[in-house]
Amino acid sequence: MKAAMIALVVRREGEALSLLDTLSDDREIALLESACDEGLTDPLQNIYDRRQRQVQEDNEFGDYVEELLSQPFLRPEIREHGVQWLKSKIRIEEYQKTEVEAAKTIADFAYRMFLENPKMTDFSLTGSATIIRVRVFVLGNEKAVAPQSNAA
Repeated sequence: MKAAMIALVVRREGEALSLLDTLSDDREIALLESACDEGLTDPLQNIYDRRQRQVQEDNEFGDYVEELLSQPFLRPEIREHGVQWLKSKIRIEEYQKTEVEAAKTIADFAYRMFLENPKMTDFSLTGSATIIRVRVFVLGNEKAVAPQSNAA
């Protein structure tokens, strides 16, 4: 059975709740949990900064490969490696897009469950071949709160 984790980042203002973001990357979830444990008031900012750095690095490397491939006297094996990298990058981007769409669908369902019972901050959703752990991080006017395990 495949296992995955999704984190819902929810803002509480008084009694009002709103879904700020959904995370499905284990490293980002660990960063979020660490930021909440440290008491940061905007724990998502670290994640957004990391994403921005990653996009910048990917773009710089992509520009390098593109420039390399445009060289007229490039060895065939180097050209082939560059083309394979570009094809791989396209496949990864397609996979990531599919993953984001699936995570959004699951997160929407999990968020509705959380709204019905706001004490559910760490629970699992089980399908025929997958189990998904859902963790709800609640941000408020005070410091962020990491979920306490409710799982059995």
